[in-house]
Amino acid sequence: MVRVNQVPAKNGWGWVKHGMVLFRRKPVLWLAMSVVYLSMAILLSQIPFIGWLILVLFTPLCILGALPVAQTQDSAELPAHIAPTAPAMSELRPWGNYLRDLLTHAARRLFNGFKEEDKLLPIMVISTLLLGGVVVVNILAQLLKVGGAALPAMFAGSVGPSVWVTALIGLVVVLSLETLLIMAFLYTVPLILFQREQPLPSIELSFTGALNNLGAFAVFVSVFAVIAESLRVLFLLLTFPYDYLAFFVVGLVALPVFITGLNASYQNLFTRAE
Repeated sequence: MVRVNQVPAKNGWGWVKHGMVLFRRKPVLWLAMSVVYLSMAILLSQIPFIGWLILVLFTPLCILGALPVAQTQDSAELPAHIAPTAPAMSELRPWGNYLRDLLTHAARRLFNGFKEEDKLLPIMVISTLLLGGVVVVNILAQLLKVGGAALPAMFAGSVGPSVWVTALIGLVVVLSLETLLIMAFLYTVPLILFQREQPLPSIELSFTGALNNLGAFAVFVSVFAVIAESLRVLFLLLTFPYDYLAFFVVGLVALPVFITGLNASYQNLFTRAE
């Protein structure tokens, strides 16, 4: 049986700082895994209509592969063989082989969840349920005209006050649903991975853990929500290839800090009851 702990709101920022500390200890491996995931995300974004759906399905599986690295790093120093050894700076020729081996190793580590047969099916159920929730929220956002060019048009003054009111109400509704979705699914992967929970109990525990620690949860999630929204604005403002470059550079650091911070928050919030 898993017990949900209650922690102060300041722990939310502590999880972010802890994630940054772990990232700085082993940046090369984390950066390589980020490159693999972000490259996959950019490639899938080029597929009309279904590309982002595939990314939503694959993301929990990628988290399943990355979390054990964070857990191992948090409890002990990562073994030296976890990533290839970099050649000397004076030896330029071996660097090509090193980068190839590093990215190959990172991809294997990231997709290692596919080998976890006992956890693969529960995670696929979580991925499917998450996809359904994301699709519903996106359809609602389109119906309420939230996102895309709606907000920039509001700030530019090209729409009337009545549209402002409708858009703001829609924005509140969509953000509320997105928050509930994050609360329900944020801790499902670590609960399945480390506590062997089933999909529906893990959703219930994740939601309970976030609800009982709303302050810490809000601080932790808000950091990455601000980063995500900033990138969305940059995509609207920048032209190709600078929009993707900004997405790639920010994601290289934000993703490892999120995963390591997620692991820290999971350990802080959930314990196995004796």
